[in-house]
Amino acid sequence: MSPSLYGYLREHGPASPEEIASGCLGLGDLNGEARSVVERLVADDPRFVWEGDLLRAADPLGLPLHEAPYVVFDLETTGSSAREGGITELGALKLLRGRVVDRFCTLVNPGRPIEPFVARLTGITDEMVAGAPPAGEVIPRFEEFVEGSVLVAHNASFDCSFVTAARGGRPLPNPVLDTLRLARLLVPGLRRYRLSALAAHFGVRQAPNHRALADAAATAGVFLRLVRLLRSAGVGSVGEALALRGGRRITPQKHHLAGGLPASCGVYYFLDGAGRVLYVGKAKNLRSRVRTYFSGGDGRRKVRRLVEEVASVRFRTTETELEALLLEAREIRRLSPRYNTAGRGEERRWYIGFSRAEPYPVPVRFSSEEAAEDLLLLGPYRSAGMVDACIEALGRIFPLRRCSVEGGPCLYGQMGRCAPCMGMDPREYAREVVGGIAALLRGEDGGERLDALRRERDRLAAALEFEAAARLRDLVSGIERLRLTRILGTSTTPLAAVAPSTESGMVEVFVFAGGALLAHGSFGAEDEEGLRGFAARARKARRSGSGVDEARVVLSYLRRRSGLVEVTGLDELVEAVRRVGKTGSMVQ
Repeated sequence: MSPSLYGYLREHGPASPEEIASGCLGLGDLNGEARSVVERLVADDPRFVWEGDLLRAADPLGLPLHEAPYVVFDLETTGSSAREGGITELGALKLLRGRVVDRFCTLVNPGRPIEPFVARLTGITDEMVAGAPPAGEVIPRFEEFVEGSVLVAHNASFDCSFVTAARGGRPLPNPVLDTLRLARLLVPGLRRYRLSALAAHFGVRQAPNHRALADAAATAGVFLRLVRLLRSAGVGSVGEALALRGGRRITPQKHHLAGGLPASCGVYYFLDGAGRVLYVGKAKNLRSRVRTYFSGGDGRRKVRRLVEEVASVRFRTTETELEALLLEAREIRRLSPRYNTAGRGEERRWYIGFSRAEPYPVPVRFSSEEAAEDLLLLGPYRSAGMVDACIEALGRIFPLRRCSVEGGPCLYGQMGRCAPCMGMDPREYAREVVGGIAALLRGEDGGERLDALRRERDRLAAALEFEAAARLRDLVSGIERLRLTRILGTSTTPLAAVAPSTESGMVEVFVFAGGALLAHGSFGAEDEEGLRGFAARARKARRSGSGVDEARVVLSYLRRRSGLVEVTGLDELVEAVRRVGKTGSMVQ
């Protein structure tokens, strides 16, 4: 007779409660109570399935991923291969519907010495295992523990080879899922797939430490995350997970969440299962943009984690891309979604720095890692090349120190381009040179100096130094946008940003106060009456909250589109629109 109900049913096939009571449980006639006794015995154990009046053992391969019973296990060994080594410790956790329901852990006497390196790594010594039971006693108990369950291990072939060797060359009959293989399929692009690396990637609380039960717990944490990815990829059963092959890389798939989205401009919201907003984004085509997330995104770890948590998607359509940009900025500021802020500051940034300890400091490129308290830092900038081009250009429009300030005037001093050689003292140098550069790069000042940068940009382009000219062009554009953003963000009276429209012959007007967008309209260059009425309405509009981001968003959008923007007061709006309309028609 089989020692367990599961073993009995696997051997005899489906059986009635009466057959089970007498043939397996040895209870004899239960006077019509056999069904209730067996039902209490199997309860909601997924290893058993009722088919009418018969009970059968479920095939683990056909069980849904979230319903199957799993035993996640790990071994520590003496070292070497399964043929030459032995098991020193076995740890396992039984999982049911994502929760630990039982544990198995024991030291094992391998019957041979533990290699010194392995002893140092695991902390398990020959003395510790001397009184432990041998594998011949431990493995039968482990077989009972895993009966009817799906085995899970990291680099499972290694652990299973030792169990097979301990069973005289007979592998366990259980299906086996390998977290190493699954992770390579589901999470492509990681540098390492060791258990410790995956635990860190998924944020698993239990860290592996080369002891069997702790490593089994870490593997269980990783496995539960992988199950979520498998299910989101459309893999529904244990058999389907086992059938995955290395040639097919699985990425998170939740295309149904994008099914109801329109193919129009707007803002989308990713929500978790509790209805909390995880992320806010904008798109020209909502359906197409959202679908990219559920087809693998851009490969970033943050995107994979976001997709894993998304339970639903909301959206709001807008008439234009700019409206979507503004709505996105407002919603991010209002909601502070976790994934809109996660990962910021991770990229390397570059600064222009001046040493506070030197009497005549010169600008030097510094990375974010090199920043120190004794430096005046200006930036940050994303490109080291842009910083280098900027420093070179600054030397052409400011009299930076060019020598050791010893002896007579240097060559640059004779040309009027070295402040110490020109007789400028350290205090004046700090005010005029360092302060002037800071004001220029912060967008606080520098109309004439900005013109000098433009001339230097044009000179480089004329000299066919296109790469340096392009970097300087981007720098000038950034300074211009920063200056305009600062003006629009700090002015308490309404100011208008005027730019050519994408519609031929039209000009767009954006009115800001304190950085907040008060009004927006599109006009013909000669529509004086319409502009005066628009200006009157804009003066009466009320600003709600801080809107510096709105000025930044609009100016960035306008710069990408045409690059031509003029800021003016509302009293001068008609003349500004005429100028921009005339210039815009020539540019188009």
